[in-house]
Amino acid sequence: MEQHQTSQAPQQQRRLNPFLRKPLWVILDECQNQTTPSSGMHPGGDDGDDVDGIELPQRVDADHEEKFSFEYQDDDDHHHDHSPLAEQPPRVQQQNQHHAHHSLPPRHLTLFDLVSIGVGGTIGSGIFVLNGMIAHSYAGPATFLSWTISGIVALLSGCCYAELSGRIPSAGSSYAYAFVALGELPAFVTAGMLTLEFLLSGSAVARSWGDKVVEWLRVELNVSEEALRLLDPGYGINPAACLVSIATTALVMAGVKESKMMTDFFTWIKVLLVAFMTIGGFLLFDAQNFKPFIPPEFGPSGVLRGAISSFFGYLGFDAVCCVAGEAINAERNLPLSIMITLVTVTTLYVAAAIALVGMQNYSDISPESGFPEAFKANGIEWASQLTAFGEVFTLPVVVLISVVIQPRLQYALANDGLLPPFFGEIDSTGNPRKGALFAGVLMTIFATFVPFSYLDDFVSAGILIAFTVTNCSLVIMRRESPESNPFLLQKLLAWFNLFSFLTCLTVSHGAQTLIGRVFAVLMGCLVCTVITTKISRQCPPTQSFGNTTGKTAQIYGNKKYFSTPLVPYLPCLGVFANYFLISQLSFLGIGLLFMYTLVAILIYFMYGAHNSVGRIEGWEQQQYSMVEEQDKRGRDGVLT
Repeated sequence: MEQHQTSQAPQQQRRLNPFLRKPLWVILDECQNQTTPSSGMHPGGDDGDDVDGIELPQRVDADHEEKFSFEYQDDDDHHHDHSPLAEQPPRVQQQNQHHAHHSLPPRHLTLFDLVSIGVGGTIGSGIFVLNGMIAHSYAGPATFLSWTISGIVALLSGCCYAELSGRIPSAGSSYAYAFVALGELPAFVTAGMLTLEFLLSGSAVARSWGDKVVEWLRVELNVSEEALRLLDPGYGINPAACLVSIATTALVMAGVKESKMMTDFFTWIKVLLVAFMTIGGFLLFDAQNFKPFIPPEFGPSGVLRGAISSFFGYLGFDAVCCVAGEAINAERNLPLSIMITLVTVTTLYVAAAIALVGMQNYSDISPESGFPEAFKANGIEWASQLTAFGEVFTLPVVVLISVVIQPRLQYALANDGLLPPFFGEIDSTGNPRKGALFAGVLMTIFATFVPFSYLDDFVSAGILIAFTVTNCSLVIMRRESPESNPFLLQKLLAWFNLFSFLTCLTVSHGAQTLIGRVFAVLMGCLVCTVITTKISRQCPPTQSFGNTTGKTAQIYGNKKYFSTPLVPYLPCLGVFANYFLISQLSFLGIGLLFMYTLVAILIYFMYGAHNSVGRIEGWEQQQYSMVEEQDKRGRDGVLT
């Protein structure tokens, strides 16, 4: 009778639950098993020490699967000749077979590699385009203040990413955090937002690079128009973008080592280029160019508008979190790499802004090509040409990082059954080649044939939604609803998001009238503040991270992790700031995002909801078995 009940347990997980949350132990157990079948080496070192100091059970192989899954049964049940697994439905057997043969990528990314990905994926048009545009059109000499303000705003979400990446060191970034905190459907939608950040944004950068190549050949090398028609045939086709997309895809498919080396190389060449431009600007510095400090035609509001525009120069730092499953000593290196990335990028942006305005009057700065034109205006022609070439030479690293990151996101989704299994296949070096080819082909098509002039706001809004989900996830993992009102925290967060969005829309589009101002003040300063205060007072901190029942407390133990201060105030402030930035975007971009979200939900119910690992196998069944197995092992955390 007991045997029959056991074999029917997976059947109970077949009911549809879009908000089924993924237990923390599942992710932490996956992170512990980072051994490739071919090498047998532990990523944390040859001695096989526990990664990040977290003592967890090693993932069992297919031979131990039956013992592991049914360890809680009486000893006599282990001597039955027939296996309960054999009585499972065909779909369950197929899913188990997939996971039995599934391998995980090795942990090979050092702190230097992580910082390279973060800095390389963040510094793009911010230095080369946004600096000139903000100085010329919004803030003048006070441009560096705009970068400082936006850097502080980016840090609000950056702190949340830093803590979650250290505690949940799994591939997928915001997707993984949303799965644990919010559930399966919100996680899938969040993955769609991340696809905008990596796939479409990478395509946009590739297309921008193609345009810059044509312009550089035309202006700097005086290439004839007849020859340029090969790279600019018209009709919205961008052959140069096609070439750079194919080249980066081929590089990623060549192997993890090759793509990592090229990412490190191009990232720090870019940093050296920015340092050269900045030092050159300080050598040509003229204090008179800083008068007036805040031009009267712009005023303080111009500095704020500049901060809004400059914030988008920080997008990309979260790419580090998507490769968390391949990071060495993730609990330490991931938070550290995010903070180093934000500090490095902010320092470079601020210093470059001061240097640019210092060597040329803000009214004369080119909004499209700030540094090259500024060097040319000062008679330093070779520096102008070097800067223009450096931008063309180093910008493809952003495309490369996008092709590296997107397959890791697809891998995480496939591992949870929300995408077809081939997205989760990796080779012996840990490279998801099939996923990289799929992402590369899509990126090449988008970059070659799709103009992004109407999609920029759409992509930016999606990225900011992913930031917001991460901030909310941290609040849920750090706070809990009182026993008397089990869903109070979730309700308060939902109301906070709604009122924040409405408040920001009112401030941005309806605050010109007295009624609009009063409504914005009441909603922004009263309602949102009250909701945050209620979360702080009525929703106490969890006894252990993300787990009110204490089942994961034995996994985390007394280990030290990066902890975001002032929760829930700081994450909620980050949510409000993200909605304020979204409200500055066009209604077309926001409308496209809404339709895109509906498409993502439709795809989830068509495929993911029917193939989810949580629904087919059941997290709770596995979690019960895992806890029992840990109790049998004792405190060593190692299978005997």
